[in-house]
Amino acid sequence: MRVVLLRPPRFVWPFNSETSAFWQPLGLLCLAAAARAHIPEIEVEVIDAPARKCGWRTLQRVLAARRIDVLGIGEETVSAHEGLRAAALAKALHPECLVVAGGPYYAHALKETLADTNVDVVVRGEGEATFVELLRNAGNRSAWPKIEGIAFRDGDGSVHLTPPRRLIEDLDTLPFPAYDLLEMQSYGRGSRNHPALVSIEHSRGCIDRCAFCILWKQMGEPQSRSAEVRPRYRTQSAERSFDNVLRLYREFGRRTFGWVDPTFNVSPRWSDRWADLMLRSALMDARGRPRTLHTAWMRADCVVRDQKLGVLEKLVRAGVRQVMIGVERDDAPGLAALDKHHNGADICRAAFAIFHERYPEVFTIGTAIYGLPGDTADDLERLAALDYDMQMDYCFLAPLTPNPGTRAAEEAKRAGRVAGSSLATYNFHTPVCETEALDLRRQESIYWRMMFRLDRRRLARAWQFLFRQRDRRKRRVYWALWLHGTRVALKTLARALRHPLSPLPALHSRKPRWYEQ
Repeated sequence: MRVVLLRPPRFVWPFNSETSAFWQPLGLLCLAAAARAHIPEIEVEVIDAPARKCGWRTLQRVLAARRIDVLGIGEETVSAHEGLRAAALAKALHPECLVVAGGPYYAHALKETLADTNVDVVVRGEGEATFVELLRNAGNRSAWPKIEGIAFRDGDGSVHLTPPRRLIEDLDTLPFPAYDLLEMQSYGRGSRNHPALVSIEHSRGCIDRCAFCILWKQMGEPQSRSAEVRPRYRTQSAERSFDNVLRLYREFGRRTFGWVDPTFNVSPRWSDRWADLMLRSALMDARGRPRTLHTAWMRADCVVRDQKLGVLEKLVRAGVRQVMIGVERDDAPGLAALDKHHNGADICRAAFAIFHERYPEVFTIGTAIYGLPGDTADDLERLAALDYDMQMDYCFLAPLTPNPGTRAAEEAKRAGRVAGSSLATYNFHTPVCETEALDLRRQESIYWRMMFRLDRRRLARAWQFLFRQRDRRKRRVYWALWLHGTRVALKTLARALRHPLSPLPALHSRKPRWYEQ
């Protein structure tokens, strides 16, 4: 049996260059490793088209040149249409191949996914054990109803859901992801801010259940007697995580580690032990400086806690140099609407102050969400000033994006607020949901007016970061974000002049030159 796991061509998020836009598809690498470990006789290949700069015409030749018994795809909402295009291409070339879909979109949009006859079966939730069992029964559809954690079409075309599968309790039992199946030198090549990057995880799940987030649900604990999923956090041992970092450093030459955990710093015990292992290892140079750089998503309340425990100081010494913190809102009603807990404005402000005052070498990014039902122009203006108020280095102000499976999506659909018609607009930059006061185009125009208003505070901040910042990496990161943002703003202005009557905002994702080649 020959299995191909594919990430197809896609657009580039507007604030990234191609050298840092595409991280290793970690989910596919975990599936490949599990398949090899449990079914050694099968052949597994991972094709990452964006990293290869492989467009659709080239991909057609690549897929036609090999036998494919099973094709695996797994996408987020914004790129789900690309995965379905790949499924259609594979079926046209290899009509008998089994197409398996999974990940945070397909598993939560089952009706839409299985309406496409090019998709045969969907893996729901955590995939390794389910995928292995499915491969063992790929040619025996009569066994599928007994496989936990999948969905497929019955003979009458209806969607058949099998019972959910229990989560993997001990993440240390999972094999090392199959990084060897990729051209690892392609990732971060030429990047000054993220050189030799690699995607890595030590944990799965979360301790919160935010209404806008699908990740906690994708990795959550399914309840056997209902459709409910509860938040569940699990982590590898610190020793296993350290071994993975050391192996990636030595065997693959990785230097920038992008931790994709929904929340990197939930467990102070893990953080303390992992940092200790890093600080005592060859990953520190003779002067006690880290040889690796680490970026991570963190919770603000855990930052404050870890600073009191002395753990945060260790993490920074071990190489943490960029953190992303989800502020989302600075108002209690907004936080309640998003179902975000224990991370109010005061806690977030305290977390950013810790980095600003004690660890200035760490680049801090905060995220905020606009587009809630009652939002007005005043709310956008207030949120756009969070970077000043909270002393973060950069603020990403993102529209509420109603990913399928989230409570936000259900509420927006019920209220008739979803005005974006294409999944490609679900890029966390293009507005998708109208508010009671603002349509999509109005949200976009207010956003850009706020982002590029040349008031004294903004000019002073830009001067400080672009020209007076002593930390070279922080200065480079800020320059990159500023240049990308300026380019997107100019594109938006040009589009507004060309299409003044269009009711829809711009699709800011950038089409790579190789996309159709």
